[in-house]
Amino acid sequence: MTSPFNKGKEQDQAEDDFFEAARLSLIMLEEFEARGLNTGAAIGGALTQILTHLIDVSPDIPSAMTVLSASLNNASFQTDSLSVVPLQDEDVVH
Repeated sequence: MTSPFNKGKEQDQAEDDFFEAARLSLIMLEEFEARGLNTGAAIGGALTQILTHLIDVSPDIPSAMTVLSASLNNASFQTDSLSVVPLQDEDVVH
């Protein structure tokens, strides 16, 4: 499968940004748990905000759906092959 990132320095930066955002998201989820938030409600609220922002910053709905589809694919791959292990810099993103 081809990388969704651009080539060269832009690809490196995009990959760095992807993994940093994944790391920060894990910290956010841990914070939800530490605060005793209801898991479903907290994740639902976070996803709603993220999806609203995705739609808002995307040039059009198909572009937003492409990002959403790729994210679902990555989550499925990670769940199946990594057993919900946090992403590491050397992990391949599909």
